[in-house]
Amino acid sequence: MRRLVLLMPFMLLALAQVEVLPGWVRLLSPTAKTTAAYLTLVNRGDKPLRLLGAETPVAERVSLHETYHLQREGQTVMGMRPVPHLDIPPKGQVELKPGGYHLMLEGLKRPLEAGEKVELTLVFQGGLRVKVLLPVEMR
Repeated sequence: MRRLVLLMPFMLLALAQVEVLPGWVRLLSPTAKTTAAYLTLVNRGDKPLRLLGAETPVAERVSLHETYHLQREGQTVMGMRPVPHLDIPPKGQVELKPGGYHLMLEGLKRPLEAGEKVELTLVFQGGLRVKVLLPVEMR
């Protein structure tokens, strides 16, 4: 499996602590103003990591969300809700995937195209910022 980790030059120490496994951004219709990004975060360090959010030049804001499922009157109701942060345990990982945790890219500034790469800067507690490039794909 190919792994992609792009770090800011002043964060070289983070290379030993956080690893970002390849992910993707969901391709939606050109009129969509919101989409989702998915990836896996691996904590190689001995201390927990806390993802606070992300930034991208293609959207007004990025927020962390989780998908939830409720049982109501014999029916499964699915929805999304924002979460303030994601904790990645020491020597552990958190997968952001459809139907689970994900990053919502809200207020898209332009339509995204299949195959283009979207730059995201992941923001962690303590000032760590990790840049990643995610391909836009229809899955």
